[in-house]
Amino acid sequence: MADSLVNEPTTLAPLPPTLHRGLIAVAVLGFLSFLTSLALLCRLGYRLVTWKRKSQARVNQFTILLFNLVFADVQQSVAFLLNTEWLRRNALDVASPTCWAQGWFVSTGDLASGLFTLAIAVHSFLDIVHDFRLGHKAFLACLALLWAFVYVCAIIGVALHPSDFYVRAGAWCWINVKYSSERLWLHYFFVIVAEFGTVIIYALTYLILRRRVAESFYTTSDTQLRARSAAKLIIAYPIVYVLCTLPLVIMRLTSMAGGAVTFPQLCVAGALITSNGWLDVLLYTVTRRALLFGSDEALDERSGVLDTFRLRPDGAFGVTTTIEAGGLGRRPSSRHRRKGRSWGGWSAGVVVGRVRWGVRRSWLGWGWAE
Repeated sequence: MADSLVNEPTTLAPLPPTLHRGLIAVAVLGFLSFLTSLALLCRLGYRLVTWKRKSQARVNQFTILLFNLVFADVQQSVAFLLNTEWLRRNALDVASPTCWAQGWFVSTGDLASGLFTLAIAVHSFLDIVHDFRLGHKAFLACLALLWAFVYVCAIIGVALHPSDFYVRAGAWCWINVKYSSERLWLHYFFVIVAEFGTVIIYALTYLILRRRVAESFYTTSDTQLRARSAAKLIIAYPIVYVLCTLPLVIMRLTSMAGGAVTFPQLCVAGALITSNGWLDVLLYTVTRRALLFGSDEALDERSGVLDTFRLRPDGAFGVTTTIEAGGLGRRPSSRHRRKGRSWGGWSAGVVVGRVRWGVRRSWLGWGWAE
């Protein structure tokens, strides 16, 4: 009986027991995504601000894209965190401001997350495969256009249907079920494009990296190791994004086509999509640790996408110690390094010139420089 109310855009009071239990899980995961995404956003913002004060160079474009993706994840998590209001009331009230706010954040957060995930994929492909980056002004213009597109899509729907655009849409508030064209062309079409585009681009990047690593394409051992790490890790990004977003897209399209969708199914899909935030935080923190905790050089615009991968490709434990040399005032490049002997996880290499001591530690396969 309760599931027959799924497609009705009216106030639901009291909440059916299955929906009540499901919304608890969605709200908890939304809260987790909100906290972790906000923490990562603050960390990235702090690094960008403090680095900019110390350097006149521009910030690494990947870092800025990641900052925007996390900001989108914050908005998405806010949407599902608002389910706590329905749990508090034991009712989903379509006339409340919370319903309108939830619909707005679902629309903008989901779409922005998809577009910036795709933007990171495109940027990584162009950087890794073609060694190409947009100019600074063109890059900022693209960021502005992406955000403008997200909000224009949301505003168009509200402008067309100001009184009932955001109402109950199953288990939470979103676009009214009777506006199926707006759902498709102002939201899901672009989310689907982002999903398939992300998968295709990362798959191509993965295949090209694997081939280049096999052919020893990269001239320095440092870049070769990072490329090998990237080839292992890069495939995780589209998998996480698609697994989090595709179930809800399928259910919404099924509902629009007249198929039956239940409250438990929607809650499972909602739990997955709101997990996109904390999973993004986990994924990028683990695989791109240099951006968050590495040296300031990782934020420099001259650093490529491969420079942000710091994972040890062999998954080895222990400590690696290197002795390097370089000219005065210059950072020694990897092509000037020479491998030395290794003793149980310790290795040393020596070149002629001013000696610099550095320690690199690895724990559970994740490496970072000190």
